[in-house]
Amino acid sequence: MANLEIIRKRLEKLIISKGYSFREVSLKIGRKDSYIQQYIKYGFPKRLHEIDRRKLCLLLDIEEKELIDEDLMQNGLNDNSLITSTLLTGSTTDFVTIDISTPTPNAPHNETLIGKMALNYKEFFGWFNSNPYNLKMMRLAGDSMEPVFSAGNLVIYDASVLEFAGEGLYIIKFNKQIQLRRLQKNKDGSLTIKAESPRYDNIIVSEKEIEIMGRAINTLITRPL
Repeated sequence: MANLEIIRKRLEKLIISKGYSFREVSLKIGRKDSYIQQYIKYGFPKRLHEIDRRKLCLLLDIEEKELIDEDLMQNGLNDNSLITSTLLTGSTTDFVTIDISTPTPNAPHNETLIGKMALNYKEFFGWFNSNPYNLKMMRLAGDSMEPVFSAGNLVIYDASVLEFAGEGLYIIKFNKQIQLRRLQKNKDGSLTIKAESPRYDNIIVSEKEIEIMGRAINTLITRPL
């Protein structure tokens, strides 16, 4: 077993050794002609769909374990990072799924997975200009970000941003709690943690005192109509 990068390099060597082009392999497994090149060269999708992986193994005459990474093996083979709409519409359009979590102090990583949102690729890129595999969603709790955000609102954030990258809204872990806060950098290098509600005081910390888990990029406001 190996990590995802090694799997991609292994697949590239296998395809070349069999005398195929990336385009040929993509079409033979029923995908658009650039699918395999995007996967190998750019890591998109992050992980091959189970059906594609099995088709590739049959085409290249290899065992499936050669294209299974350590994380997938450890967590089980039912990978849902990419699903197909066959179950929904009978077509084979790809859908991207985004995990939805809620802050939970006593849970592992202080958050609990409560669901997933699925969007087809075209719809997804109409909403976001980001790698879908970097995105997560969190349901807000409490009143600290009112009136801009309310409890129950869903915040979409880029989980690949793990350091301060300019003033903005971030998902942070501070005092053993995960929360949405605005971060500003001060002249001395410290950070100011700001809530939107005037009932909460600003807090000044060093970057080492907080853990940045991602930068907020969008929100879904949920309210009865």
